[in-house]
Amino acid sequence: MNEEIEKGLRERLGIPAEAERAIVFGESSHWDPNWLLTSEKYYRLRIGKLLDAALAELEREPRRVYSVECVFFLEMYWDRNPEKRDLIRRLVNEGRIRLTGSGVTTPDTVLPHLESIFRDYLNGQNWLRDNGMNAEPRVAYLPDDFGYSPTTPSVLAALGFDYSVITRIDGMYFPGTEYRGPAAYPLPGSSAELLAKDLKTADFIWLGPDGAKTLCHWNAFTYFQGDMIASAGAARWMGLTFGFPARSPEKVAKKIAGYVKSLSRLSRVPYLFCPIGCDFVEPIPGLVGLLDAYNRSAYAETGVYAVNASAEDYMDLVAAHADKLPRLALEATPYWMGYYSSRPEMKQRCNRLADRLILAEKLLTMNPKANSELVKKDLADAWRVAAVANHHDFITGTSPNRVFISEQLPWLEDAAQKAERALEAALDGLSAPPAGPGPSPVEWELKDGLLTAESKDYAIVMDGKKGGCITSWLDKKSGREAMLGLGNDVVLYLDTGGLWRMGHEYPGGKFKRISAASDDAASIGAEEKEGLLEVTIESKLEGRPLERKVWLRGDSEVIRARTTLALRKRRTATCRFTTSIRPFDLLTDAPGGSVRRPLAKIYNPTFWPAKSYAAFWDGDLGVASLMSGPAAVGANSNGVLEWVAARNAPNEIAFGFLPMLAHPASGPVPGPQTLDYAFLVGPGPELGASRLHAMAQRSLDDSFIDPSAPDLSALAARAVRLSRDDVFLVALKEAHYGGGLIARLLSLAPGGTQVEISLPGVRIEQAHLCDGRERDLEEIKTEKGKAVVKLNRAVTSVRLNPW
Repeated sequence: MNEEIEKGLRERLGIPAEAERAIVFGESSHWDPNWLLTSEKYYRLRIGKLLDAALAELEREPRRVYSVECVFFLEMYWDRNPEKRDLIRRLVNEGRIRLTGSGVTTPDTVLPHLESIFRDYLNGQNWLRDNGMNAEPRVAYLPDDFGYSPTTPSVLAALGFDYSVITRIDGMYFPGTEYRGPAAYPLPGSSAELLAKDLKTADFIWLGPDGAKTLCHWNAFTYFQGDMIASAGAARWMGLTFGFPARSPEKVAKKIAGYVKSLSRLSRVPYLFCPIGCDFVEPIPGLVGLLDAYNRSAYAETGVYAVNASAEDYMDLVAAHADKLPRLALEATPYWMGYYSSRPEMKQRCNRLADRLILAEKLLTMNPKANSELVKKDLADAWRVAAVANHHDFITGTSPNRVFISEQLPWLEDAAQKAERALEAALDGLSAPPAGPGPSPVEWELKDGLLTAESKDYAIVMDGKKGGCITSWLDKKSGREAMLGLGNDVVLYLDTGGLWRMGHEYPGGKFKRISAASDDAASIGAEEKEGLLEVTIESKLEGRPLERKVWLRGDSEVIRARTTLALRKRRTATCRFTTSIRPFDLLTDAPGGSVRRPLAKIYNPTFWPAKSYAAFWDGDLGVASLMSGPAAVGANSNGVLEWVAARNAPNEIAFGFLPMLAHPASGPVPGPQTLDYAFLVGPGPELGASRLHAMAQRSLDDSFIDPSAPDLSALAARAVRLSRDDVFLVALKEAHYGGGLIARLLSLAPGGTQVEISLPGVRIEQAHLCDGRERDLEEIKTEKGKAVVKLNRAVTSVRLNPW
C-alpha cells in the first residue's frame, strides 16, 4: 500500500494527518455456536438482544463500526427478524457492519478436513451474496482458536484473504487457565516468546510452508483487551459485568493510556489495535462518543488518536508499513495438546462426513442426471453441518456432554444420513470399475503364541508373551531391523488433564505412565481370508479388555490395524513403537500441506496434531503411521513414535482437586473407543509427503481390509484425470457462483509444478484460476480440451467450463 492510500484511509477514519500514533478499537463480540449451551439457547439468551443493541448503537452513532466474526448467528437473526433485513443489508454494504471473515464459523485450523474449511468460508460468502450484501472480507479473524496450523497462511491465501488476526499462540498467558500469573509467561521456546521478547512485535508477515503469506496481527493481550474501557472491575462476559461503570473522560483516558503502554511494547508501526469483544458481550454504549471525548481532552497531550474501526481497517494501515515487519514461518502449536484427541469418535465423524460429501460430489459430476434438487439440498444441508463442526469448540471436543449429546451429535448423525442419500443417488446408474486381483497372501505361522509373517517387503514377529506386540520387523529393502524395542504396544497413562489439555501442560497436573499391554501376556489368533491375514490380539489393560486387530497383505508394505478399548476416567492410552531409528524431526500433514516439526517443544512429551500421517527416518530407514482421523502424535530422539489411541480425561484438575475457571466443560467417554490406523517401515527417502498422503488414502479405505467392498475412491478418481500423481484432487463440485465445475487441487511436491486436467469424454473449453470463494483470478490456458495449470502453492482452485 502506498502513502496516498494510507493517507486516504486515515482521512476516512478521521485520524489527523499530524497524529504520530493511532489506537484502533475494533469492537465485536465472540459468539460460539454451541460451547456451554446449544445454539438455540445462546440465541434466546444473548444473540437476539446483542444484535438489537448493536443495530441501535449503529443508528445512534453514524460513525460507529461494529464487527461480526462469522455468519452463523447473523443468519439466524436474519431469518427470525425479516423486518430488520433492509437495515442489516444497508449497514453491511456501507461497511458499518463489518464481517471479519466470511465464514459460517471461525474455524479451527488444526483438526478439520481441508475442504471443510474451504466450505466454511465459501458458504458464508455465498450467504452474503445471495442476500444482496456485497462484503468480501479480506481479513480472517480467528480470535479463540487453540493454536494455529503452520499451513494457515497457505489456506487463507488460497481462500483469497490478505490478512489474519489470531490470539492463542503457544506459550502465551491467558486468564483463568491455571494457577500461576502472567509473570511466568511467555514460556521458553514458544512462539509468544519469539514475538514478545525477541522480535517485540505483534504484527508480522506469516509464511506458509509453500511460500504463501498473510499479514498477521497477534492479540497478545487477549481478544477482549479493551472490554473494560468504560468500566472498573475485572471483566465482562455473557451479559455480566464484573465491575461498575467508569465513563468519565479522565477514567477512559487512564484506561486508554494503559492499553497504549502495553501495545506499544509490541509495535513497529504507528498503529495499535485494541480488540473489544469477549464472549457474548453487549456493545459498549456510546463508544464513539467516549473516544471523541478522549481525543478532545487527551490527544493533544499524548499524541495518540483513538478511533473505532474494524480489524481490516487496522490491517490496511499496517500494510503501509509492511517493510518494517519480520517474515516468519510461525509454528503456533502446541498451544494445548489434549484437544487433539478429545472425543475421538466425533472427530472421526466430522472427517468421514467431509470425505463422503466429497465423494458424492465427484460422482455426481460423472452422473449429472442424478443431481436432483433433493440431492442438492441434502448436500447443502450436510455441508453446512460440516462447516459448523469446524468450530473451535465443536471438532475440538471441548463442549460439555449435554451440548454434545443434545445438539452436536444429532447434527452430525443427520448430516451423515443426508450424505449417504446423496452418495446413493450419485452411484445409481454408474458402473463400477472392474475388480482387480485380490490381495496376495503373506507367508505366516502361529505357534506357541508366536506369530511370524513374511512378505516381499518385511518379515515380522508378534509375541503373545510380550502382550502381542511386534518384537521384530526386518525391512527387506534396507536389510535393517526396525524394532529396538516393541511395536504396536499400548501404553496407559494417568492423565489429570481434560478436554483442552493433557496433565503435563500446567502446574499441578500429571501425565504419568501406569502400565502397558506388553506387561502381560496376550492371546493371538490368526485367520486367512481371500489372501488377507487377519490377526486378533486380546489382552487386558488395567483390568479392562483390549483388542487389537492387525491385517497383512502380501501386495502392500502397509500393515493395517485397529485398537478398541474402554478407559477409566483420567486415562490416556497411546499406541507405541520403539524403533531403531534415530530421527531429528517429525513429518506430519496438516490442512493444506505438510509440516516438518521438532521432536519436542515446550512439553515433554510433545504431541503434535496430524490429520492422516506422521513419519520420521534417519537415512536409509523410516517408519510412518497413517491415521483415520485427527490424531495426537509424539516422537523422541530415541526412536519412539506414539500416538493417542484413546482418551478419557473429562476435566482438568490441578493439585488433585482444583478445577480450571476458564475450562468448565467436562466430557467423560465411558464406552469403548476405536482407532483405525496403519503403519509401515521402509527406505527413508521414500517416505515423502506425497507418497504418504496417497498411502493414507488407499490404506485406510474399507477395501484394504475387505476385498469385496466397493472401491468408491477408485470409481470417483475417474471423474478427472491429472497428469501427475503427486497432485491430488481434493474436491470436484458444481460451482455455486460463476458457473462450471470447481476443482480443488493439493500439491505436496516441493516448489512449483504444472499439471494438466482433463474430464474424460468432455472437452474443457475455458478455465480460470479462482480462489476458494469462487472468485476468478485469471484465465488459464487450455490445450486439446485440457486445462494446463501452474501450481505455485499447495492449494489451487480451478474453474472448469466444459460447455
